[in-house]
Formats: sequence, structure tokens, C-alpha cells
Amino acid sequence: MRGLFSKKKSRLSPQGKAIAAAHALLDTMEGRLDEKAAGRWLREEVGLQWSMLTCVQYLSGKEALGVLKALPNDWWERGRTKQYLQGASILAAHAVANMRQDGRMLCASDFAHELKGKTVEQWLAEKSDAVREEV
Repeated sequence: MRGLFSKKKSRLSPQGKAIAAAHALLDTMEGRLDEKAAGRWLREEVGLQWSMLTCVQYLSGKEALGVLKALPNDWWERGRTKQYLQGASILAAHAVANMRQDGRMLCASDFAHELKGKTVEQWLAEKSDAVREEV
């Protein structure tokens, strides 16, 4: 008997998936792709049934955050730097934490929990204050 769930795996490494997801989100935010085109591109690139929702959920998760952080500081692709891709993960975490009107999060990422109920500016100010206190 076959299982109910597909055993398909992405042909991309976690790093490849994170980079593709960040590019898809940024391309959508910049108006280069609409949501449907971004979903088609993600399915072709990643090799799974990804959508923009899957994209933002993945970008806000531990695996994507870890691989984006591990990129070399001088990394560059398609006119974007490591910092741009990390910005995409902040945007994704904010979206999954705060976009539903009923207040529920779209995923259970720890990073999204940090952004729950806050603007990105408030979160950045808190991070900046914490760094100053450590010094």
C-alpha cells in the first residue's frame, strides 16, 4: 500500500532552498513577479509543491535562517547580497507572525514569535538595545 504523503524531496540543498525562497519573496515585493508567477517559479526551482505561503514559512524557520547566516559576508547573486536575503527572512517572519486578522500565526517559528505584535522597527530597536546592554 502506498503512503498518503509524497516522499518527494527537493533537488536543492537547504542553502539552495533558502536562496531561492528569498529571491522569490524579494522579486514579488519588488514587483518583478506576481504571487502566482512566484509560486510557479518556486515549484520549478525547488522541485516541490511550494507556494508563496510555503516560501515565507520556510524563510522564517531555523533551517533557512541558519543557512543564510552561514553565507560568506561577501556573498552576492542576482544583484543581491547576504544582507538582502537576511532582510527577506525578517520580512517573512513578520508576515507569518502578524498577517492574520484573527491574531494567529501562520507557522510556529521561534523567529516569528519574536516579531509577534511588533513592527520591524520595534524589533530592531529591541535588538539594538540588547546589543548595547551587552557591551
